Amino acid sequence: MNMNLLIVDDHEIVRDGLAMILQHAYCIDGVEFASDGYEAMKLVESFPADLILLDLSMPGGLDGFATLEKLRKQLPEAKIVIFSMFDDIGFQKKAYKIGADGYLIKQLKRGDIISSLDHILASDKVFNSVVIGDDSEPESLAKLDLPITNREKEVFFLSVRGYSLKDIAKKLEISVKTVENHRKKIGEKLETSKRHDWVEIARKYNVF
Repeated sequence: MNMNLLIVDDHEIVRDGLAMILQHAYCIDGVEFASDGYEAMKLVESFPADLILLDLSMPGGLDGFATLEKLRKQLPEAKIVIFSMFDDIGFQKKAYKIGADGYLIKQLKRGDIISSLDHILASDKVFNSVVIGDDSEPESLAKLDLPITNREKEVFFLSVRGYSLKDIAKKLEISVKTVENHRKKIGEKLETSKRHDWVEIARKYNVF
């Protein structure tokens, strides 16, 4: 798998060390570095990063969380991983909710970093189990390797559990029309709109 790598960290030794490790482990087409969030946002205008490793504590007024939020909107398909010295459950929860694909601490050994990134590149979420377990959805839902968005996954999950359009709208605090639109898009992407088929897909991915 060839990919573009972006490392956002204000310490040059961290950037260089990570780049060396990842270039040995993966087929990297291009590597870019940013020392803060503003630099990162400027870079991704012309550099379509596939994997982004992002520090939380950076100078310049745009911290890692704010940068994560902006990067997620700019590159919705990219894998964005927090790489921080802070082993903090609160930080992990916030990163997970904003849209990070994983949270790794800098104290990890080289093999553990690569193993975690392998999971993330395979569309798994890598966080402390407490973080994902706190969500109202089962852990497997966060790992659903389906070609649908996170919101569509929520609608899909509630649909296969038998919730009505009205119930889903109320639970997710969206309109019934929006739920209908999500269901239509899910049906197009999964190439079936039948609830029976959706239930079979859910079983295949161990959603229940």
